[in-house]
Amino acid sequence: MVAMLGGIHSAHAHGIAGNRFFPGTLSFDDPAVADEAILPNFASFKSPVDGGNVVDNRFDWSFFRLLTPTLGFDIDGAWVHRIWGNALRSGSDVTSLGLKGLVYRNDLHEMLVSARLGWGIGHSGAQGISANAPNLLQPGIFFGKGFGDLPDGLAWLTAVRYYWRSHTRPPDDREFDKPRN
Repeated sequence: MVAMLGGIHSAHAHGIAGNRFFPGTLSFDDPAVADEAILPNFASFKSPVDGGNVVDNRFDWSFFRLLTPTLGFDIDGAWVHRIWGNALRSGSDVTSLGLKGLVYRNDLHEMLVSARLGWGIGHSGAQGISANAPNLLQPGIFFGKGFGDLPDGLAWLTAVRYYWRSHTRPPDDREFDKPRN
């Protein structure tokens, strides 16, 4: 027990610009670049398809490691259990590798901007859950802005922070694999 406690390192906040802290969540990535691990993250999604519903229960995982103070490498994936009527399918989702870097930081205006280029490794997911696609490049922009620089008349807005992210993907012509009776 003493050996385990001796190996504990203190945690440091990341995602700070000026007097603003941009916390990351399990469902939305913050614009900061820092060492992180998410193990496991459970989510359930319901989507209408062909007059019925498809329910995806997901166990996601993600690991991010800094290479420099402003650039890091990440790897992520998931296990998906799909329920479509009476048909049940399970399998791994596409594994992705990526680089994310902080491209702009302004402490005075409480702003962070980072960019990510990801690679969805082709054919790394299960065909039964339609995750057996070819290689896919996934560029993204992450933006965070605090409002601490507003004039005194708008001081009540200084506690607000704004997040925005954009991931582009090519058109996806696949449909869910239809269950066989």
